[in-house]
Amino acid sequence: MSIIIGTHPNNLATWILSHVDALQEPLRRAAQDVQFVRYDDGRRTTGLLVDGVIDVGATGSTPPIVAQAQDLDVVYLAASEPHPDPGGIVVPADSPIRTLADLRGRSIAFTVGSWQTHALAVAVDRAGLAWDDVTIVDIEATAQGEDFLAAGTDSWLVVDPAYSRLRRLAEVRVVAPTQDLVQNRSVFFGRGSWVREHPAEARAFVDAVAATEEWAAAHLDEVAALLSRSSRGGAAETWRAALATRHWGVHAVDGRFLAEQQFAADLFHRFGVIPKAIAVVAAAR
Repeated sequence: MSIIIGTHPNNLATWILSHVDALQEPLRRAAQDVQFVRYDDGRRTTGLLVDGVIDVGATGSTPPIVAQAQDLDVVYLAASEPHPDPGGIVVPADSPIRTLADLRGRSIAFTVGSWQTHALAVAVDRAGLAWDDVTIVDIEATAQGEDFLAAGTDSWLVVDPAYSRLRRLAEVRVVAPTQDLVQNRSVFFGRGSWVREHPAEARAFVDAVAATEEWAAAHLDEVAALLSRSSRGGAAETWRAALATRHWGVHAVDGRFLAEQQFAADLFHRFGVIPKAIAVVAAAR
């Protein structure tokens, strides 16, 4: 029996698990052969799943919704607590953008297809704008503060550590904090056929990421040092400050989480981000 886990530094639980051997021991008792496939961009996760390169992975809210709308066979396994990461929709301090409605006719840089697409959809909906009222500029998942500035946009959707770096490079102002837009949960999911054939290993994976988050909450210095060496960059002290306020924990898929995902899916369909309406619950085990 084996399990192949996709991991990238934007998902802390799987990234930490892949780097701390002691946390892998219970998982190895359930699935003797445990492998990790590391990559920098979480948006690759669904493609790696459906191609059979990995069995399970984790992203933010957007990728599994897009996968389901593309008729890809993915199954939700678990979700994290909300992550109100420092940052959100950010503008230069002297920007005329004061409210979400002021985004009309303006540009914004973020990682398109990540959870940030969900955040922007909420912002656009709340402001009564159309999707095309905002010009979107895609930026890499590992973008640093300098990359956001170089994008030349009127605003940015950015969180730590890039947000803290951006604040050191320029005077900025937060128009909408992360927690005012989305719950920003980590979402753990797998390839449907594999999950149905390997329920014990799928449960062991969920138990492993839950235990990893519990361990991380008690080892912030070690986690901060580990993440500072990842492709996301950022100083260990920046990570340490962000991690200290993080809501740690992983729980089973429940009605609240599915309602959040359905709300996002409905917005995506209305704005043309996905090609058709979906029922999120169909991807729940």
